[in-house]
Amino acid sequence: MSTPVVVAAALAAAVGTALWWLRVRYVLVTVDGESMLPTYRPGDRVLVRRVRASALRTGQVVVAGWPDRHWVPGQRTGRHRPVPDEGWLIKRIAALPGDPVPPELPGPDVSQIDSLVAAAADGTVPGGRAPETVPTGLLVLIGDNRAASHDSRQVGYFALSDVLGVVKRKVVASGH
Repeated sequence: MSTPVVVAAALAAAVGTALWWLRVRYVLVTVDGESMLPTYRPGDRVLVRRVRASALRTGQVVVAGWPDRHWVPGQRTGRHRPVPDEGWLIKRIAALPGDPVPPELPGPDVSQIDSLVAAAADGTVPGGRAPETVPTGLLVLIGDNRAASHDSRQVGYFALSDVLGVVKRKVVASGH
């Protein structure tokens, strides 16, 4: 093989690897709805970085799946599979495991807590009372536009495993 062919092949391999890495690590999601106004508007495209649950912080904006749609085909994706651009929600993390439960959160359904954290050793709720802190494996998500947001105030806790990733930036504005 001649040197230019080897260089071209190496460059093609490097570009292919870089594109694969970006696809595995990042996802573009379109905002649908007004729950995150004024931060994000309907039609905005946001760049989402997939992260481990341990990297999540209170105050970050995340994309997550609905808690009642855990096993709907096409909604749950592995780290390396394409992500459909629907069926996700965008919300701000209000509380993580161990944080105090926000006061605006209604008393959670104890059966929901038990089912969501059945695998967690310390996720049970003693005496059937609502916990004072967010249970292990769960988090509280709330929209910035609380009047238009359907979030933890209505559906309770979300599982950490439902989080697709953290919004890093707005890529394309909706034109408003």
